[in-house]
Amino acid sequence: LVNDLFAATLNDLGEFTVNCKDEESGVISEIIKHYDDKSLVNEGEIPQVIINVDVKRLGQVIGNIITNSYKYAGTKIDISYELIEGFLQMVIRDFGPGVPQDELSLVANKFYRGKSWRESDQSGNGLGLYIANTLMLKMNGELIPESRDGFIVTLLIPLS
Repeated sequence: LVNDLFAATLNDLGEFTVNCKDEESGVISEIIKHYDDKSLVNEGEIPQVIINVDVKRLGQVIGNIITNSYKYAGTKIDISYELIEGFLQMVIRDFGPGVPQDELSLVANKFYRGKSWRESDQSGNGLGLYIANTLMLKMNGELIPESRDGFIVTLLIPLS
């Protein structure tokens, strides 16, 4: 909670630093292994390309998404990749209940927890996807949430 609040405050002050540099795309697999402590991730083959990212910040983004899937879905997580127009597209999909369609546009808002959080026993502060979205934008990428047969987050990671 303290780390998330600190990160949100830094962003509000315009001091959330992101230092992008060229990296081999294989670094993404290392990040996933770090956060997949329940061994639920099934990762597809990643194209060998050079991406332009801040590895630490990309780790925060991917870690948040995997952690949320563990917390809210508790299912396997499929990750696939595709090259599209200057980006490495990374699709992270769980098979839980997903997010109601009327809430999808709100999930990356600061402090947004969804209507059903009051009935759940899940803790949280509503900052994770807000921070992840902010970081992707600062890395010249994009975070796109969807909900169909589970929750899907597509990351558009810029190529070098």
